[in-house]
Amino acid sequence: MIAYVVDVEQSCCLKSGTTMATLPSTPLADQIEVPTAASGLREPGVRIEYLPAFRKGKFKCPRCDVVATHSWAVLHRKVNKMTAKGLMSLDEGVSDLGLSTCAACAARCLWFEGHLVYPSNSTDHPVPADLPAEVRKDFEEAATIAGASPRAAAALLRMCVEGLCKKVADKDKFEDAIIELEQQGIPKPITVAMDVVRMTGNEVLHSGALYGSDDAKTVATLFRLANLIVTWAITEKKELQELVSSIGLEKFERIEEQRQKAAAKAALKGA
Repeated sequence: MIAYVVDVEQSCCLKSGTTMATLPSTPLADQIEVPTAASGLREPGVRIEYLPAFRKGKFKCPRCDVVATHSWAVLHRKVNKMTAKGLMSLDEGVSDLGLSTCAACAARCLWFEGHLVYPSNSTDHPVPADLPAEVRKDFEEAATIAGASPRAAAALLRMCVEGLCKKVADKDKFEDAIIELEQQGIPKPITVAMDVVRMTGNEVLHSGALYGSDDAKTVATLFRLANLIVTWAITEKKELQELVSSIGLEKFERIEEQRQKAAAKAALKGA
């Protein structure tokens, strides 16, 4: 085996079992061609789209929007087949039907003929990440059937909006929930839209008929309303709470106390 040793000042060659031979002193750059390459630290990363796919082991879960591993259930059906022992009932694997379970949220997805059946794989109406579990099913089902039946989707979305308002306002009645959210400072256009949903629902309840005038525009408006309520009442408040936690609650309280004292002094001067 031959070992080579390179010195900054002088290049030498060492061969096992021989004496060291000193080579002429020349600049290192002239002796050795050192390959150079950028570190890659400033280069943008490549984003991988983990789209849901049949029998795939890892993808972005349609239920919780987290890229996670998914386990697949082996589905079987009973079939009667003639064997050497006579007619027997055997288990036969179903290849075009699948049930996947997300490792992150433990929710399940239903697949048929290689396509995601439930929840909808449509990107037109993505489920808000902070949508409460109590109304998530209504939203997901509405997104699944919005194109095929706008009237049914609108009915589901009205239930979703009502349940969402009751949840975030901690009220049993839709009307009381709207009043509570208005007192908390939710923008007036949102409360007006919620009142429209409430009154429309009451009218249909008394008439005993399914919503007759709902169309794709109505459905799009209801999807937008649900998203706005989630953003204002849940997402933004959660982000603000995280901001307070990162800065420190004591600092916030101290600054608030200083502001109150300053306001009191200003009021005395004004008096």
